Amino acid sequence: MLKDFKGKTFVAFVDISGFKKVLLKNENKAEKILNSFYSIGYRELKSFNSNNLPKCYSLNGMFISDCGIIYVNFCKGYRYIEEPSKKKTILKEVLKDLLLCLKDICRRFWEEQNELLSVGVYYGDFVYQNRLEHENVDKNFIYGQGYLKAFELCENFAVGGEFICKLNELSNDLLGIIGNVGEYGIIIREIENKDIHKKNFRVYWMLEKDDDNKVNEIETYYRELQRLRKEKNNNANIEKPEIEREINEKYDEFKEKIKNLIKKNNSNW
Repeated sequence: MLKDFKGKTFVAFVDISGFKKVLLKNENKAEKILNSFYSIGYRELKSFNSNNLPKCYSLNGMFISDCGIIYVNFCKGYRYIEEPSKKKTILKEVLKDLLLCLKDICRRFWEEQNELLSVGVYYGDFVYQNRLEHENVDKNFIYGQGYLKAFELCENFAVGGEFICKLNELSNDLLGIIGNVGEYGIIIREIENKDIHKKNFRVYWMLEKDDDNKVNEIETYYRELQRLRKEKNNNANIEKPEIEREINEKYDEFKEKIKNLIKKNNSNW
């Protein structure tokens, strides 16, 4: 059982891209996808926490239907750290660990199911309370700007397989906080898209090394998927099957590119 938490922290909202379409077409496949999602999340969080017991924080998570909420739970001693430079050093390490864990979840899920996860990460207020009100009812009380903003990034901005971070309450400059993490295999770029708020950053979970050509090609797909989704939303009251068909085709093409990219160990695309 998760312990209650209240305070500022990093919160990630994770969603299985296109799950509803899979569920409508093939319930058995949807069940396998969910089981894989839960198992991978459990294994990755357990592995991190078991191997990092001396750290003053843990990564906690809960999984509901096709979504997951993962947040950083700081130990009691963290709140007594007053020195700004020491706190910044800890937050840098925390963010690196969280992004690495989320990247591993995305990759493991892809390797097992050939399906994509969308991810939103935000730093802000978060509250979790476990409320057992009846032996047959389990209520998990979750709220706070950190959770709501992470959900918004994932649901409103991220397209299939996109991993977006925003640290508005902590700093607008994610790269300034986290520094050079390319050596750990975390590739991050600021998103240049007028339809997305400034100072949002994308994590390229499918890359191990920074490569401008590969990043640009991935961005091309994201921009095209964003354009198609915007067109679909603008015509929400009009049936336009050709838009839906084009989205599905572009999404399948993107998945094929990712498959080739990972299969070749990021050496060639």
